[in-house]
Amino acid sequence: MPTLSALYRYPIKSTAGEALDRATVTEEGLLRDRRFMLARPDGSFVTARRYPGLQRVFARFDGEQLSLTHDDHPAISELRDVFALRPFDTRVWRDDFPALTTTIRLDAWFSRIIGEPVHLLWLGERSNRHRDSIGVRVSFADGYPLLLTTEASLADINARTDGSHVMAQFRPNVVVTGSEAFAEDGWRRIRIGDVVFRVDKPCGRCVMITVDPARGERRSDGEPLRTLGRYRKRGKEVCFGENLVAENTGELRVGQAVEILD
Repeated sequence: MPTLSALYRYPIKSTAGEALDRATVTEEGLLRDRRFMLARPDGSFVTARRYPGLQRVFARFDGEQLSLTHDDHPAISELRDVFALRPFDTRVWRDDFPALTTTIRLDAWFSRIIGEPVHLLWLGERSNRHRDSIGVRVSFADGYPLLLTTEASLADINARTDGSHVMAQFRPNVVVTGSEAFAEDGWRRIRIGDVVFRVDKPCGRCVMITVDPARGERRSDGEPLRTLGRYRKRGKEVCFGENLVAENTGELRVGQAVEILD
């Protein structure tokens, strides 16, 4: 039976992932996943698609304090109690919604890293972004609460390329081992522990997966997007992984069985 082999969350959209042994599933995704995001003064969102160096930022948020580290910049921490919490209109793709400001210090820290003025925004305890198309509130993630990938599918890509790709390039929340390559394409509902997930849609991939997360730079060969484009195209999208919507809340733990319900 397939099993849950890894869990990741990304406290800030586009920064480095945090590996977890266990995680709480909420309606909006994993607890404290993508609760922060960078936005320009006009509200447009900023990601590692344009600024791949963001993946060298490591963020930790325990609900009370946000701590940030980067190899080339002094570390910084701020308590949630000092966040300004001013409403700030922003957008992720076609979704327009309000978020909350944090602090001038955090804004300045990120502005120095990417070289343009940005604000670090927080969703608060409850997201104001409701996606009618899937029927749930969503974090600052691109479009779905959670993303699932499998180790067998990554191995398939590595067999077709130079073998150097790592799961962090695909930024999943849930990683499964013990399945065949791309078996997830045929899953419709799964259960992990007590949590049931709807496997809603293949994840269309972009230039983000060409970023080497260790160096914070795009690969010059355009891989693995180039190879995936030759055999994983679905309509206009190049697909890897599956978007999930949780049907209930609960806790996930690495090592749990993944039951294919449909």
